[in-house]
Amino acid sequence: MRIYGFQVLGLALYAVLPCFAQQGEGNECTPAGTWYGGSVVAYFQTIVPAGPAGHYTGMAQPMYKNAVMSTSYAGSLVKNGKVYEGPTMSLTTQDPAYSGQPPFANLPDMIVGWMSVEMVDCNTLKNTISFLGLYFGAGIWQPGTPWTGINWISSGKIPLVSEPDVDLIPVLTGDVKPIVETYHRLPETVNPALLHH
Repeated sequence: MRIYGFQVLGLALYAVLPCFAQQGEGNECTPAGTWYGGSVVAYFQTIVPAGPAGHYTGMAQPMYKNAVMSTSYAGSLVKNGKVYEGPTMSLTTQDPAYSGQPPFANLPDMIVGWMSVEMVDCNTLKNTISFLGLYFGAGIWQPGTPWTGINWISSGKIPLVSEPDVDLIPVLTGDVKPIVETYHRLPETVNPALLHH
């Protein structure tokens, strides 16, 4: 079978074009950007391109307090067909010692979720959370020292692999259906009439 130069070029383009799927000139409709929205509570999140085409890193901050101390959610998304899927995680604790300075006798718990983000249009995201679990820190890790680091429990739970200590979806919603959130893109330009001169 004879292969012509244009066939080789066509095959090469077919293999390479998906790598150009990141946000950029001529491809503005990606999840990269700053978003506001949520479901029962308000969140803001920022999603940035990371690594190979179709990979993103996200940070989200809810507008509520449910612990003595908790961190923002951080996660990663990978394009899978028309959706972007991946894990997210936040550390949280009810330990009153976390109101003060470290060191602490116990490490925090983990809230871990699985997200499936769909672009409704270039300025609207639909985020479906099909798993949201609380893993007690006591079953995963214990404090170490500045010289040895954290002590992992050898038979400890592995988030997203092991059953969580608490399935948070029924706790938060009273149902077993996934949580569905809607987000809108924060505009990247400003109405000139709003600016002070």
